Amino acid sequence: MPLIVTEECVAQRHQVRIGTAFSGKATATYEEMRDKLTSLKYPAARIHRMPDFSGKPVARLDVRVGAGHLALEVTGLNKSVMVRAFGAPEGVSVTEVRLRPELSRPTS
Repeated sequence: MPLIVTEECVAQRHQVRIGTAFSGKATATYEEMRDKLTSLKYPAARIHRMPDFSGKPVARLDVRVGAGHLALEVTGLNKSVMVRAFGAPEGVSVTEVRLRPELSRPTS
């Protein structure tokens, strides 16, 4: 589900906030990731474990408010995280949303 412009703006703020908090810190387990996210005041009930990606922890954050659709996927990397924003329809768990692979643009 596509995000509206306002949600994209809010997503960028979350991405910077989370990226900064994890910068330079290794996150080896989902539990470490969850603890860091809860220290950023994201409610534990809105943090959902996802299958690991190549041995790296993955969590999804349900940050929907009101009629909003914003959700985030946080994937642990060596000493940081990748944060991807996506839309989740009302009444659907963020864990059920299937994300399309993001393809890199051609360089030539």
